[in-house]
Amino acid sequence: HFLRLLYARLGTQHCPDCGCAVTVQTRDQLAAGLRTEARSRGRLQILAPVVRNRKGYHSEVATWARRQGIRQLRADGNLVDTAAPLRLDRFREHDIEVVVGVWPPAGRGGTAAAAQAGRELVDTALHLGRGVVYALDEGGEITTHSTERACPRCGRSFAPSDPKHFSYNSSQGWCPKCRGFGELFHLPDVERGADADAIEESWWRWQEGKREPCPECHGARLRPESRMVRLDLGILPGTAPSGDLPSTPTLVELGRQSVDGARGWFDRARPVGRAGEICRDILPEIRERLRFLDAVGLGYLQMDRGVPTLSGGESQRIRLAAQLGSTLSGVLYVLDEPTIGLHSRDNDQLLDALGKLRDRGNSLLVVEHDEDTMRRADHVIDLGPGAGIAGGRVVATGTLEELIAHPDSVTGRCLREKAPHPARGERRPVSPPPARARTTRRAPSPPGFLTLAGARRNNLRDLTVKVPLGRFTVVTGVSGSGKSTLVKECLLPALQAALGGQAGTAPEGVGRLSGHEALQAVHEVDQSPIGRTPRSTPATYVGFFDDIRRLFADAPEARLRGYGPGRFSFNSAEGRCPECEGAGYRKLEMNFLPPAHARCETCRGRRFNPETLEVQWNGRSVADVLDLSVAEAIGYFAAHPRILRPLTALHDTGLDYLRLGQTSPTLSGGEAQRVRLVAHLLAGLRPAGRRPARPECFLLEEPTIGLHMEDVRRLVAVLQTLVDAGHTVVVIEHNLDLIAEADWVIDLGPEGGAGGGSLVAQGTPETVAATPGSHTGRYLGRMLRPQPRA
Repeated sequence: HFLRLLYARLGTQHCPDCGCAVTVQTRDQLAAGLRTEARSRGRLQILAPVVRNRKGYHSEVATWARRQGIRQLRADGNLVDTAAPLRLDRFREHDIEVVVGVWPPAGRGGTAAAAQAGRELVDTALHLGRGVVYALDEGGEITTHSTERACPRCGRSFAPSDPKHFSYNSSQGWCPKCRGFGELFHLPDVERGADADAIEESWWRWQEGKREPCPECHGARLRPESRMVRLDLGILPGTAPSGDLPSTPTLVELGRQSVDGARGWFDRARPVGRAGEICRDILPEIRERLRFLDAVGLGYLQMDRGVPTLSGGESQRIRLAAQLGSTLSGVLYVLDEPTIGLHSRDNDQLLDALGKLRDRGNSLLVVEHDEDTMRRADHVIDLGPGAGIAGGRVVATGTLEELIAHPDSVTGRCLREKAPHPARGERRPVSPPPARARTTRRAPSPPGFLTLAGARRNNLRDLTVKVPLGRFTVVTGVSGSGKSTLVKECLLPALQAALGGQAGTAPEGVGRLSGHEALQAVHEVDQSPIGRTPRSTPATYVGFFDDIRRLFADAPEARLRGYGPGRFSFNSAEGRCPECEGAGYRKLEMNFLPPAHARCETCRGRRFNPETLEVQWNGRSVADVLDLSVAEAIGYFAAHPRILRPLTALHDTGLDYLRLGQTSPTLSGGEAQRVRLVAHLLAGLRPAGRRPARPECFLLEEPTIGLHMEDVRRLVAVLQTLVDAGHTVVVIEHNLDLIAEADWVIDLGPEGGAGGGSLVAQGTPETVAATPGSHTGRYLGRMLRPQPRA
């Protein structure tokens, strides 16, 4: 809001056609322009704007115009007679112009009388329109003429700037081609009514992957005139602009800067005179907000970055930065895992910011697994003792010291009993390690390294990194340092192209790959949903539901009725509920809005028809079994190894509380990632611990999101199991307990955004911990060399 106000009040308009700064022009020059237009466009109605983008009835405008002898108004594009009452919607924005006359004016062309009539018409229109005149031809096309804002080269005039002209959420400012989205997508040409904005956003989301960049604004989202307004705030003499930012940037150029870059530019701004008066109260507000964004670790973010591209943690910290700018006290703030996606250095900054909110007289309730957050808390409430049906009780409450001393608190035990790193013994290299029996950190061994050289995507600076094959590698660095770019945009596509026999087809800038010949495949174990419909569940995705259906088909009642395994599938017409077709929910289609889901009234969400539910195995129907948690199912299927093995894998990744039939859309990103990891784990391990003939590579991003410290230890053990089987595991992570268990660490930075993209260190965790200038190393060293805490 403050930036738009600055550009509206102090920006200098430049012509989109010529690039020249606009200047004043005389009334004679304006009249000459009208004469020229009239020759090519014909008869013109001369209008004077009196209301621009203002809500209200505006009935007084017609009364005033009638008294001035004006017979017609143009309200929101429609001509109305001033003799009739003006009826407008009070809650919508309106544009109203008065019809001053017609050009050419009455009289013979070229005569003194015609010239005088033209001058009088222009004078009247400029007086009523405060220096601005509109010319409307018979085809409905309208042009602007101004004595204050005109291009000296082509003569094009511009209306006064308004803050809404710099908003792509307003029709006054958005690009007319893409309507402020920056991308083109199909939108039905139908009346959308009062919910037009919500409907357009829904259609934009539904067409993910089908949108294309707007050819008019190239993603800038603003109208051409707004993109050509430049702001001059007087950069201090002898100082250079930030990065590639000119001294008089447009709003588009400023928006493409990082928070840190924009903060540096505004810190060096020294406006004087009229600009100084206008900026006196605005600049401090802008500087403070930029400082708050930096304080919560978001200095690397591009200012005009679209919200859908932000992570949940980034969005939450943006909202937190908005609160930091407030002087409110006595407010209760509730935060859900604000440290998600944060490096330990950035985490310290966030906790400092939370402390300031508390010191201002506010209360903060934080749901968190992070150890540093717990240690800064004034009061801790520990729930448990387990997850799902095994939880839901207050185990301990009080100070951190009281929590640590509590005998029944799993959290207290994890804080009290700090495990050494690596957790399985001394740090002497053993190569190759025995499968599933590793006792030390692994050293690189044949076939050596996977090497990616010359990566130049986003902020990566001709980066070359080495990943040891058959080892556990973690990619670290502060937020925005380039970790995801390296792994997801460079290493992954390069491996996919090379292993697919198309090494030369990888996207530009991903780098050159070598050492991949020993790998069979690459898998990205990401946090995308494992399914988008209620028909996908953990049991179906991991694959053990087929074995469960076979057990039910072997039940005496099923054999008596002739039911096969297909009868117990909610995707089969013979056994599923006919009303919801096995979904458990009915899909309700909504006009122009996303569909809604309601529980099926026939089966009450149980998915199967009554005949199928009459068959029981070991005292439960198939719907009852799908309603079991993983922890309950482990005991229920203890005598069935084919089902017990995947259940145990889910348990080992901390998913005891998931129900076997829980629908995939209800899983969090972290839960979906761990379910996907279990599926790969079961497929990637061979019986009796035999190593695969050609191992595979697994790429994960922040798998510890949402995990308790005890669950992190379980997850590390699962990843180590994959590595012990001969596979290569690469993880993007900030969690120090996981980093300290790695065989190899690639640390990027040293900062985020433009200050990142370089290799700070690579090697064992001990090597990174000993590297000067490594933010990761500084915190990792404390893990490897535990120090007493106050």
